[in-house]
Amino acid sequence: MPNEAQTRIVINRLLSEAGWDIENPTRVTVEESTTDGRADYVLKNQRSQPICVLEAKRFSIDPYGAKAQAMAYARRLAAPFVILSNGNDHYFWEIDHGDARPVVGMPGPVDLERRANLRLHRGGDLRTSLMAIPIPLSFRSQGDECQTRSYQIRCLEKADEALLAGRRRMLFEMATGTGKTMTVALLIKRWLQAGVVSRVLFLADRIELARQAFEDFADYLRDYPISLLFNGKRSIEGQIVVGTLDTIASQLGSGGFGHAHFDLVITDECHRSIYNTHRATLGHFDAIHIGLTATPNPGELRWVSHHERRLVRSTYMFYDCWNSATEEGKPTFAYTLREGISEKFLADYRIYLAETRLTFEGIEWDDEQYGFSAWGKQIESEDRLKLIIDEYFRVEEERPQPHPRKTIVFSVSDPQADILTRLFNKLLPEEACLRIAAQANRSPGEVRQRFAEKITCYSNNSNPKPVIDAFKFDPLPVIAVSVDMLDTGFNHKEVENLVMLRPTASALKYAQMRGRGSRLCPRIGKTSFLIYDFVNNHARFNDPGQEYHRPRAVGRRPGEDDDDEGGNGGEGPPPPPPPPPPREFITVKEGELQDEFRRREMILVGPEGLAIDRHDYQDRWRERVVELRETDPVVARILAGESVTDAEWDALRSKLASPEWYFDEPTLCKAFEQPSGTLDDFIRAALGLLTLPTREERVERAFNAWLAQHSDAEKPEQARLLGLLKNVVLASLKETKYQTIDPTIFSKPPFTFLGGRVRAETVFGGRDGLRDVLEELNGIIHAA
Repeated sequence: MPNEAQTRIVINRLLSEAGWDIENPTRVTVEESTTDGRADYVLKNQRSQPICVLEAKRFSIDPYGAKAQAMAYARRLAAPFVILSNGNDHYFWEIDHGDARPVVGMPGPVDLERRANLRLHRGGDLRTSLMAIPIPLSFRSQGDECQTRSYQIRCLEKADEALLAGRRRMLFEMATGTGKTMTVALLIKRWLQAGVVSRVLFLADRIELARQAFEDFADYLRDYPISLLFNGKRSIEGQIVVGTLDTIASQLGSGGFGHAHFDLVITDECHRSIYNTHRATLGHFDAIHIGLTATPNPGELRWVSHHERRLVRSTYMFYDCWNSATEEGKPTFAYTLREGISEKFLADYRIYLAETRLTFEGIEWDDEQYGFSAWGKQIESEDRLKLIIDEYFRVEEERPQPHPRKTIVFSVSDPQADILTRLFNKLLPEEACLRIAAQANRSPGEVRQRFAEKITCYSNNSNPKPVIDAFKFDPLPVIAVSVDMLDTGFNHKEVENLVMLRPTASALKYAQMRGRGSRLCPRIGKTSFLIYDFVNNHARFNDPGQEYHRPRAVGRRPGEDDDDEGGNGGEGPPPPPPPPPPREFITVKEGELQDEFRRREMILVGPEGLAIDRHDYQDRWRERVVELRETDPVVARILAGESVTDAEWDALRSKLASPEWYFDEPTLCKAFEQPSGTLDDFIRAALGLLTLPTREERVERAFNAWLAQHSDAEKPEQARLLGLLKNVVLASLKETKYQTIDPTIFSKPPFTFLGGRVRAETVFGGRDGLRDVLEELNGIIHAA
């Protein structure tokens, strides 16, 4: 069995690799005597004063159990630190603050001595030092005098409390636009002044995020040496280091950053770093770790991706914020989008939804089928984009135009972005062109050329910063068409419109895109922004799902006569394996396809444009009804079955339609996912006197009614196929939102066992007969 001597061989190597001269007795001694016994190792500063006791145990023993023994040695030697190690597992312990914590390696002599000196110069214990430096109520940033916001003060207070309680990992969840970077800048300066830390690392996963943080820090923290590391730049200089994860990861260990080089490590957008290879990068540092994220809570946005659930859970676990018993994460501090809008620190918003037939129902083109997810990736129709852009300009021109509204268009791909940029410039209305030219003091010709510009990582010969700066600081371009560039880490207060053409099933991605408009801008009077959602992204996360009930359109080249229909109708259960994708991106030129809107509406999601979680809304409704049952005589009469006058109904509706929750019939129908319903129905349902039918129950009822209505005209084989179709539709509703039934459903099991689509067309009198039946069914199911 390995013994302690073999453990010491490993420990000697680890100390040497960390920079300790183990053969120099003025820096490292072994078996040093104390009145309580012999310390295995004593690590000393440059003046040969003990600063750390290292207790070694054999490989098979958990070194954490040697705490009492090592503490006795440390007390006798007046050493502030203890290391417990068995050669594989190591613990570092500041014996007068917190517990022994696991570390992945040994601290170097310079870093350990710096930490010991930091304690000496702190001027009292941790609490005393922090209290000596009050949280600033105002500060100067970018030349402006700014007031510290109330939630920033609460965040800094929570950080102090966690630190005093011995917490070494903290998670700040703050909605996009609430100033996470400035909040941690306030924290960094205060903790540096209080002697809590002396070296800080700020990590970002993108160069743009690192640059922005560096610019903020260089202004507010200008009294401290700051360095910016990206693209592999090597340096260990700087009291504050801002770097990208990849660059910092390349400089870990010998000759670079040791385990104890930094006292504080802050990771921006930490949910993107924890779940991949950079978890090891963060784990390398024995430091106070603070994670920053705008990760949405499940209560704010509906989760779609199981992967994202795991990702967020992993983030909570890394920062010690996960409760395994309740299976919930509780960040050190959280400030949600709802709070920010309610407290007037963030802009509220509205959503304009417009669905085109081609977008959601797909096409057939050159004998290939292209569904919802193919747009912008494999194929694009200029007619589809022209319809969308014309609609954008139609809505914009109906709004007041005190100034050109900066707009971000979220595009799927580079080819699609090129088409969008060209069409935005081409389709800009003449009146708008002349107005913007006057407002921006530019010629109409320049406005026509530069109204919209594409911004990707390849812009300007892979140096997009000048293009981004032009969008931020110059009148032109007004519209930035972005592909994976401006959806995160881009801050510009003047953005007032967001155009969503990129579908996403990611709650995180949706929150990031939405967050590009959430900042207030007093200079231009911005208090709200507008989301143009042409791909129905919002419905996946906030509102009841939208059923698609129109049959899929078929595209064909001019002169072709084929009128066959098919396709998967967008999202839903996985379709059969698609054909191999085309080798080249297909652009269907203007005039070769016709598109039209099948739905357009402005969505006021909650009070003042705020998206309210459906479950929160339902809970608050039940609470409100229970409260009124005891206090409102009208509600009591409703429950007793007594008559209520129209005036009393109006008074009750007015009382329920509070500015906070808007309890009215249309909103209640959305919240409870009912196609219709009276106030009486929802009051009784809240008290358990009425059960609202589920979506599956309504569809089954409608389907049965339709079957009964046509029972006399149905042939036995038709009835058999329709009964089977009903079961398939009801089963699919349990797994996903309903989508349009099209003839291709008969090309899949279980219908293939009965002859498939060919047999179905024969039974219903041909292709047109089957199509007519399905259109009628889609209509009655959609209405259910």
